[in-house]
Amino acid sequence: MSMPSRSTGRLLGALAVSLLALRLALPGDLGAQDNPRERVNTRAVADSFAYRIATFTPASGPPGTLVMVRWQYLPAITPIRLGVGAQRVGFEVLREILTTEQGEFNDTIRVPAWAESNRPHMLVVLDFYFRPLAVSSAFQVLGPDGMLSREGKLMEGDGKCAVMQAEGGEFYYLAGDMKGLKAGDRAIVKGTLGDRALCNGGEREVTIKVNEVRRPFGTG
Repeated sequence: MSMPSRSTGRLLGALAVSLLALRLALPGDLGAQDNPRERVNTRAVADSFAYRIATFTPASGPPGTLVMVRWQYLPAITPIRLGVGAQRVGFEVLREILTTEQGEFNDTIRVPAWAESNRPHMLVVLDFYFRPLAVSSAFQVLGPDGMLSREGKLMEGDGKCAVMQAEGGEFYYLAGDMKGLKAGDRAIVKGTLGDRALCNGGEREVTIKVNEVRRPFGTG
C-alpha cells in the first residue's frame, strides 16, 4: 500500500485528532453551541494519553528548531507516524517510525515553517490509519523576536501575577504590567517565556513575561 502524501497526511491527521478531541471534550464548554470545533479541549486530549510518556527538548523555539523526541509505552514493534500541529490548524506528519520491542522510539523533527507563535503546538503519534495514539505536552513556538502571543480571558490571579485562560483551554501566568486590565476582561498579551518561579506556577502552566498587552479589537 502506498503512503499518503504529506498534505494528505496533514489533513487526515487533523481529522482524526479533531474527532477524538470532540469525543473527549467537557460538556457545556462556553462558546461550544455555535461551532463544534470550539469543543476541542487540548488538556482533555493530553490527559487521555498521559501514560504514554513523551519527552522532548528543547520545549520552545522558532520554526525550524530541531527537536529531539523520545516516546515510551506505545504499542511494540508497530509502524507509527509522528507529527506536529495545533488546535484549529491541523497536524502535519513529519516522520514514519517503527517502535521498538519496548514500545519506544527516539527521533528528531524540525518545527515546520508554518508553525505560529500565537498558539501552543503539540507532538502527536498516529497509527498507520491516522488514528491518534498519543499527544505530548505543548511546544511553545517563538517568533523571530523570541516572543509569543496569546489571546484569552483574564482570571483571578494569586499574588503578583495575573492568570489567563486561552482559547484552547490552557492557562498562563502573566508577569508584568497589565495596563489596568482585570479579571473578566479579554486580552491579547505578547512577551517572552519566563521562569515558573516568577509566579509560582504549576508544572503544566506557562509563565509569560508581558511585554505588550491590549484588548482584542472590537471589545470595550
